[in-house]
Amino acid sequence: MSMPSSGARFAGMLGSGTTAAARAVSVRMAGGGLELRMEGEPRTQVWAYEDLQSSVPLRSDAGDVLLSRKPDGVETLFVADPSFASLLLARAPALSPARQRWQGLKPGLAVLAAVVAIVAGLWSLDLHPAKAMARVMPLHSRQVLGGAVVASLAKDRKVCETPASRAALDRLTKRLVGAASDKPVPLRITLFDWGLVNAFAVPGGQIILTRGLVQLAGSPDEVAGVLAHEIGHTLELHPEAGIIRLVGLSAATQLAFAGSSGTATNVGVLLTQLRYSRIAEREADAHALRILKGAGISAKGFGDFFERLEAKNPSAATVPEIQVLSTHPVTAERIALVRAQPAYAATPALSAEDWRALREACGPAPARPQAPATSPRTASTQTPAPSPAPAPAPAKSDPQADREIAEATKALETNPKDIAALQKRARAYARKNQHEAALADYAKAVDLKPGDATLQYGRGTALQNLHRYEEALGAYDATLRLSPSHSNARNNRGNVNRVLKRYDAALLDFDEIIRTEPGFVHALYNRGLVYREMNRLEEAVRDFTAAIAQDKAYTAAYASRGLTYEKMGNRDKAVEDYRAALALPAKYNNGTWAHTTARDHLKTLAADTL
Repeated sequence: MSMPSSGARFAGMLGSGTTAAARAVSVRMAGGGLELRMEGEPRTQVWAYEDLQSSVPLRSDAGDVLLSRKPDGVETLFVADPSFASLLLARAPALSPARQRWQGLKPGLAVLAAVVAIVAGLWSLDLHPAKAMARVMPLHSRQVLGGAVVASLAKDRKVCETPASRAALDRLTKRLVGAASDKPVPLRITLFDWGLVNAFAVPGGQIILTRGLVQLAGSPDEVAGVLAHEIGHTLELHPEAGIIRLVGLSAATQLAFAGSSGTATNVGVLLTQLRYSRIAEREADAHALRILKGAGISAKGFGDFFERLEAKNPSAATVPEIQVLSTHPVTAERIALVRAQPAYAATPALSAEDWRALREACGPAPARPQAPATSPRTASTQTPAPSPAPAPAPAKSDPQADREIAEATKALETNPKDIAALQKRARAYARKNQHEAALADYAKAVDLKPGDATLQYGRGTALQNLHRYEEALGAYDATLRLSPSHSNARNNRGNVNRVLKRYDAALLDFDEIIRTEPGFVHALYNRGLVYREMNRLEEAVRDFTAAIAQDKAYTAAYASRGLTYEKMGNRDKAVEDYRAALALPAKYNNGTWAHTTARDHLKTLAADTL
């Protein structure tokens, strides 16, 4: 495959540094610097090569580049193109690891030499050099690094804290830490108003917990299980070791001993995408089970949360995107490990009052959504015509779903009005693509409890999967009347309106989600689909580009942007996006569609040039 020349244009995102907004720009390497051209603006910005700075040393094989400018470094430029870094280094060699290492490590050079000697010895013995270096970092340095990472991630998000929620979280922290170690473990857990469903440890004994996770969880025991797992990562110094593996030995040493807030800011973003090894996850799971037992908290909640995540994306090996615990792959093996734990005396992780205070720390908690047959946040990539009698999808083999159906059926034989059993069986039927059966159970449950937003939502997803779109809209309307902040119902309603070509109604839903949850990447993607179908192509490109900026592995966003560029007559950009889609794994439920579409269109474009 031919590589772009230094005169080629690259797609980038320009951030102001003062808000979360970013603008799409076209980037070209000129003689004196990078030329940045924004859509709709005649003037061109020039970033001189000598003024460029990168918080992390730039390697020629880097898949993406994050730059700012001296002296203030406020504006940022992000380019996700595997050929950009090597071309840039030829023009701006000061960004190379060798140059930045020398400048950044001068204040801590003596310490670096000692650490390198230790780690080199360990490396020669094949002993875990990243963890070895993490262990020789002074606690104060790890805490400073962790504080900078937390500050960088939280600059556009508020801390969710009321006196009652802080007290509840402190009580839970004390209970877990008391069972974690005989020695004092400095630990602080902070809850952020962040729709991301995640919790992750950062260096220095700090754990970030998000609103999305707390509001998805069905009980305080589920949150306690996740936090115990994160404490396990903290005890093993996995965050520190992960940073060393991410940015390299020299940059990590600069962080710990020379101090670089810019690098800490970038590492904060990288931490949210860090995927631990199976060994690290097993270590954290083992700590979690030990801590939960020592604290007298049932491990069942830990397993329940794993299964809840699996239900949100049952066909994927990991839970969806960065939006749902991207740092923690959920596997049947891990669920089985938790379920195999022997029973022991346990009490709830939090009282009912404390749990309510934690759930409402960021505001009134929405009704907890139930998982449909496909991930609720996974955008539909095709626009099927409404059909009163669609061909049924083939049933999926799912032994766990079969067990759940059998268990629920047995419970319903005893009590036909058992709403929990109806809901459990409906969810299991949906995972097997048996949507008629799922709908029947949801309908019975709704009749028994019509004011339950979760049941109304489940009924809507079953109707949508059966292409009974008007009825699905009615179910989603009922869900949103009961729970106006139910983003999944709003997203699904927008998709149904798009299928029905009611574009104005669809835009209203996606606009509202993006306004209240800017990190809901699929709403951006779905709005882009609406704009493309409305032939508002520039706006479609903008939304697909914004979705890619949030999730650079969003396979379908590349393919859909390629289709849009092709529709605009921009063959070169379409080819770039199709190739990018094929270079990525088939992420999300629409990933396979993206691969097929990109491959077919590349063949067509190639044939047209013959």
